[in-house]
Amino acid sequence: MVYLAEFAGCFIFLSCGYAYTCNITLKKTLVPSRNYIELAAAWSLAVGFGLAVSFIMGGGAFLNPGVVLGNMILGNIGAVDGLLNILMEFLAAGAAMLVCTVFFWDSFKASPDTPKRGIFSAYPVERNIVLNFVQELLASFIFMFIVFTSITFSADAEVGRPIGGLAVGAVGACAVMLLALSFNSTGYSMNAMRSVFSSLWFVILPIPNKNGEKVDWVYQLTVNLVGSSVGGISAVIVTALLKEAIAE
Repeated sequence: MVYLAEFAGCFIFLSCGYAYTCNITLKKTLVPSRNYIELAAAWSLAVGFGLAVSFIMGGGAFLNPGVVLGNMILGNIGAVDGLLNILMEFLAAGAAMLVCTVFFWDSFKASPDTPKRGIFSAYPVERNIVLNFVQELLASFIFMFIVFTSITFSADAEVGRPIGGLAVGAVGACAVMLLALSFNSTGYSMNAMRSVFSSLWFVILPIPNKNGEKVDWVYQLTVNLVGSSVGGISAVIVTALLKEAIAE
């Protein structure tokens, strides 16, 4: 059930986010143009609902490989549990992309000249690997630190998982909204699952009209994998140290 909860939370998070991006990117949809407030709100709600569902179902609500690795480093979860959670995240990314491809099949077919890779992966307005790496690391750390400290120092355990799950989801949504409003620099993936795992599935899945689009693997692995993971691991460790300091 724990692993199913991780899969379900990740699937809801990604499928909702990818669906909105399909709407604003592809032709033959009912959303005619991009609105940054709307875009930020859509991804924020996607993250919030994903966190809430995973938490309510009894999972760890990691939803991010960096968070899983951070908890493995601290000894909160074992290596096998960690790897199984990351596997669930990988499978959820593929399932979310497949579902969106099915729902937007006609729109993909009607958009032969529209770039597709950005629907599923975050890329910067200006590519500057070193700067993008720092921006992604900082964004990931700030977002996850907000979420972790809110969860760690809240009374969720006293009010039960359903209410606690809603609180976790609300905090996650607010944190993403805060950062997404200024995401021009990197797109602020803040999550290797959201970008790197989806890039792997982008290569594998038969998405219409990919037209030979190539994944920018240097950017994906350096910024979206290493940058976001280091930010997530750092947030897990700093939150744990802060909790210990306050307890003393």
